[in-house]
Amino acid sequence: MIRLLTSLLSLTFFISCVPTQNYNQQVIINRIGFVYHLKYLIGKDIWENFADNKYDVPLIYYTDSNCYIANPTDKFVNFYNPEQVFESNEIKNYKTSLLDSIPFHMSASILFGDTLSDYNYKSPYLKCSSFEITKNKVPDINSTEEWMTMVIHEYFHGFQYKHQSYLDFFEQNIVHIPSDSLKRVYKSNQWFKDYVDKENDFLLIAIASNKAKGG
Repeated sequence: MIRLLTSLLSLTFFISCVPTQNYNQQVIINRIGFVYHLKYLIGKDIWENFADNKYDVPLIYYTDSNCYIANPTDKFVNFYNPEQVFESNEIKNYKTSLLDSIPFHMSASILFGDTLSDYNYKSPYLKCSSFEITKNKVPDINSTEEWMTMVIHEYFHGFQYKHQSYLDFFEQNIVHIPSDSLKRVYKSNQWFKDYVDKENDFLLIAIASNKAKGG
């Protein structure tokens, strides 16, 4: 907790020193950087290997006018030719026009089937809307810390997709199941039911906790 608080304070100080004309883009770069910092802390203390490079999932950050992409694949760069706006030892950030007109994103995205040309064909990407868009669409989200928990949650699904055995199982057993048959999957697979129930319990606890705090 102390380490996380220190990081937040450092981030706040850094943002306050950014020149006005570059403020909005720098805030985005800082937020993406902090997401990667959280991944490192989680990989170190909670989910082993979560932050390893081989399990890295590129991040597409949607604003109302542009997309910022952290660590895209070569396939993405060659297809969209985005502008590089930042580089560090861990992150390369790019900027491009909006990739779609969907009003809200918060998911680990991957495509299968006859979609070989798509940048995320069997290659997961995490898509998230900015904190500002998220707050507008999900009014209960009142802070960037709460927004980051949503992003990290989706990153765990991306982390799953980066394991070939999970990806193979997902493609063979989930992708081709009609959406109306998920109820049958829930009823007939105890492991699936257990995970869904557990996640719902955690979400209910989080909602109750937020309401108790007056959020």
